[in-house]
Amino acid sequence: MWLHIIKIYISCSHGFYASLYHIEKRRLKNSETYYLKKSIRINERVYSIRNNIGKERPAPEEERKIVSTPNLLLEKKALEKRIEHSAGLYKSKYLEPSEIRRLEKSKHWDTFFDLFLTKSELEYFEETNRIEYIQGTTAIEGNTFTIQEVDDLLNRGIVPSSKTLREINEVQNYIAVENYLGEYSGRVTLGLIRKIHELLMDNIDFESAGWFRRIDSIGIRGVDLAVSPAMLIEGELERILDSYYRNIQGGCHPFEEAVLFHYMFEYIHPFTDGNGRVGREILNKMLLDAGFPRLTVSGSERERYIKALQLGNKEQYREMILTFIELLEDRRATVFQEILEGKYS
Repeated sequence: MWLHIIKIYISCSHGFYASLYHIEKRRLKNSETYYLKKSIRINERVYSIRNNIGKERPAPEEERKIVSTPNLLLEKKALEKRIEHSAGLYKSKYLEPSEIRRLEKSKHWDTFFDLFLTKSELEYFEETNRIEYIQGTTAIEGNTFTIQEVDDLLNRGIVPSSKTLREINEVQNYIAVENYLGEYSGRVTLGLIRKIHELLMDNIDFESAGWFRRIDSIGIRGVDLAVSPAMLIEGELERILDSYYRNIQGGCHPFEEAVLFHYMFEYIHPFTDGNGRVGREILNKMLLDAGFPRLTVSGSERERYIKALQLGNKEQYREMILTFIELLEDRRATVFQEILEGKYS
């Protein structure tokens, strides 16, 4: 499903300017009414959203400002139209319609951020989210870097003297992962899973980086659960990958399927080390490919994240998926809601 913002470029005496909307005149009986109109494309169909702006057409300068300035009321109407048409497209085993609407709304966070945040606000927000993700996903596995130390290392080249070489490499290796995934546009495959592991484990574990484990005497810390035997790892991963893409093509909800895949990936535990970090990278690739924002688990949310996965061990999949929705919404949804309430309009 592809969602597009349609922009029109209009000529004026000062050149061309980007137009988010245009003015439409409609005649009703003996009177004329002017509307601010936005066109949106959903599943190859174009829909029109309108907002009454009065009986007289605005003067040229005022019109130029109106059609090129984000209009919160019109954007909220467009958001509801998109959700109305897209939320009913999915099949789900565990999600209620209201929860699917919440997830559909999350797909439009970035659109609202682009429209209503300044360039500097947007850059700050995105970089903060990136740093929090790297700090969080490494902290879950025991890395002691703080958010400030991750920021200093990646953006200023400041290496904290109190950290081990392994911890430093765990953080730095995310640059290579970001660069690789930024150029990769294909599906998740066994080759991609191994490549992400190779990049994440670079300068940490030379012998096993990029290779599935070959031993069975390994488990998940804190969980009395037998992981997949080494000889079955590739077959099990192929099975859950096939199931994921088959279900997506069959109309199953991509967020639900991505979370279930993530749980099964961690259950299989294909590597001797780095399973959580690789698993979260794969989860986020699946979410991004489906139009969702990246899921960030901060270090302070470690226990909630682990407990969510443990719900899967009890086959409480609905509760597990709902926790992941809450983790997705944790920070970005707050800013999004503030925009909808007009604080950033």
